[in-house]
Amino acid sequence: MTAQPLFLASFDIEEWFHAENLKGSLPTSDWNKLESRVERNTHELLDVLAATGATATCFVLGWVARRYPALVRRMVTDGHEVASHSDTHPRLYSLSRPALAEELTRARETLQQLTGLPVWGIRAPMFSISDAVLDYLAEAGYWYDSSFYDFKAHDRYGQLSTPINPERSVVEVRPGLLELPMSRVAVGPFALPWAGGGYFRLIPPRLYRWGVARRLALRSWFMFYFHPWELDTEETPPPHLPPSLRFRAYVGRGRMRRDLRVLLQRFGSRRIDLTLRAMGFTPPSDR
Repeated sequence: MTAQPLFLASFDIEEWFHAENLKGSLPTSDWNKLESRVERNTHELLDVLAATGATATCFVLGWVARRYPALVRRMVTDGHEVASHSDTHPRLYSLSRPALAEELTRARETLQQLTGLPVWGIRAPMFSISDAVLDYLAEAGYWYDSSFYDFKAHDRYGQLSTPINPERSVVEVRPGLLELPMSRVAVGPFALPWAGGGYFRLIPPRLYRWGVARRLALRSWFMFYFHPWELDTEETPPPHLPPSLRFRAYVGRGRMRRDLRVLLQRFGSRRIDLTLRAMGFTPPSDR
């Protein structure tokens, strides 16, 4: 637990068609034939961060970075950390060891070549970690992962046998590898998912900010995540998208520009890497 309340805004930089809720209803599996919207949406997101004076960590897909290198360079110029969100957005726990190594190595090399900076952090798409994934991350020299979401009712999130207290801000899960769990909020006897994304869009804004303030008062740390496509009110849903998935993908988007700005104005934000350094942790290059 940290002494000073810290709100860490993090953003998973991916295209709208990378969202798992949409994949089964897309008209084609060839991403090059689908309309790209990530560049515009992410610039708008970076504009919100600039307007509020907030700094953040951007978990970027290698696939996106190769297509929009200037977008990644703007993140660095604006003072944000660039970390990995994998290369092509697979569920990491479904990959063989060679495929996992290829997927994450390509993403990391892409980002490091574009930024000229080391990539220390990673977030698995759909929080799809496993014990084997953590083993690989430690061996590959990552400093931290932020993919553990202790919400077993979700059908896509990864599960671990490695013991992690989800209420702690930072947990060393392998020698030299830190895990930064996604934040929950205690309401009565229940610990509810609250970290961001669809929960941010679904929960009424004043109630959501109350939950963040409550968590910060009790634990002094809040890990928030968001996607650029969640700002996009002009995106056309794929045909034949089931109503339940349409709701999960599109609910609340109309108020996200305002609500995200208000959230950052109230709580501010800091980069993950600089926050860890301030807490006394050191990345592999400094050891």
